[in-house]
Amino acid sequence: MYAILINVLFLLVVLLITQHILEIYTKKLTRKLIKIYSFLAGLISIFFCMTFPFSVNEGFIVDIRIVPFIVASLYGGPLVSVGLYVFIVLYRFVIGVDLGFWGTILNYSVIPLLTFICFKRFIKSEITHKLLISSSVIIPHLSLGYFIYSNIFVSHTPIHITLLGNLIKVICIILFVLTLERIRMNYQIRNKIVDIEKMEILSHLSASISHEVRNGLTGAKGFMQLLKENESDFQKQKYIGIALGELERSEFIIRDFLTFAKPAPEKIEKINMEHFLNYIIELVSPISNMNSIKVKKSLSPFWVIGDRRIIQQAFLNIFKNAIEAMPNGGQLGISVKSHKDMYEISIEDTGVGMDSEQIERLGKPYFTTRGQKGTGLGMMVAYRVIEELNGKIKVTSQIGKGTTFTIYLPSSFHNSENVIIDPSVRNVEHNK
Repeated sequence: MYAILINVLFLLVVLLITQHILEIYTKKLTRKLIKIYSFLAGLISIFFCMTFPFSVNEGFIVDIRIVPFIVASLYGGPLVSVGLYVFIVLYRFVIGVDLGFWGTILNYSVIPLLTFICFKRFIKSEITHKLLISSSVIIPHLSLGYFIYSNIFVSHTPIHITLLGNLIKVICIILFVLTLERIRMNYQIRNKIVDIEKMEILSHLSASISHEVRNGLTGAKGFMQLLKENESDFQKQKYIGIALGELERSEFIIRDFLTFAKPAPEKIEKINMEHFLNYIIELVSPISNMNSIKVKKSLSPFWVIGDRRIIQQAFLNIFKNAIEAMPNGGQLGISVKSHKDMYEISIEDTGVGMDSEQIERLGKPYFTTRGQKGTGLGMMVAYRVIEELNGKIKVTSQIGKGTTFTIYLPSSFHNSENVIIDPSVRNVEHNK
């Protein structure tokens, strides 16, 4: 029992180190980083488990290396699993070539195969399914091990010792996957809280200064227009026109600030999203034509309840971003798909694309992919408005191939003109 606890202690130390690393690491965990860390953590854990095994009978020694092997394989992937399998075989060869060595080659070879089968499903699963998958992966290993050491390389280990050892391994697998998921969940919650705090600060600042700044801009713009009307000098008119253009651009930025700070609806109505999206496409058609962009659409009707002006601003920002990502022309695809409890709006471009770090920062304060030309406010507004509609935005992208914005909106109403609306919703205008 003492030796088993030493093995478990090694694994607990690795978990503790993992938690500390995630507490100080603020950037996004990429798939590559997870693979590297899974391999190193698994290798170190396996090394210590194999270095300090425990004896069961007649010199036959065992350890719980299978626990870090399976956990690291499922989180890291097939390549990590193969690498750890090679390390286990090589280290077992260094320890000594005996019946246990050949049993190790046979018994542990099943893990890379099972990882290849289960990896993608494991990564996409919720915590309950992850526990089931990890538990199911160890069962073939334990069954094969029992067959090998009972019929081929006879170890004479009592059945109750074998069952106890297998039970300990299964419990360790469940506990360690559960702990890792809790650590990962805490990491995501912490990052989400940091983002919320940043957004809240920006929201208060925006609300407090935007109105006053906008009032000043409105007055300045009015006097500039009067000057332009009464000015006969062409050169001065040109300069005044430039000044008016900059004032108007500043007004757009302030408007984005106000929408982000308080996207409170002024006029609630039922919006036919098929007609609405067609209208947005018409609005951006001059820009798309000017940039040699072909628009391909596949729309179907569904309805949402909200402020048309605010929702229009959000979708217009996303459409314009997609067009600006294709300076040399391309194709913009807009499609709608119906699911059981939601609608999926895909906005796909064939532009320059983004890397994983850029995708992660989309919608964050002042982040933009347009350099000095952008403020980042447009995407902040889009994300905020979609959240207010109880929807979500998913972004997939590849550098040089394009980006797809997938917007999920809840299907709260049936696809018919006679939509039943909650009586508490006021100022509803029906789109006939």
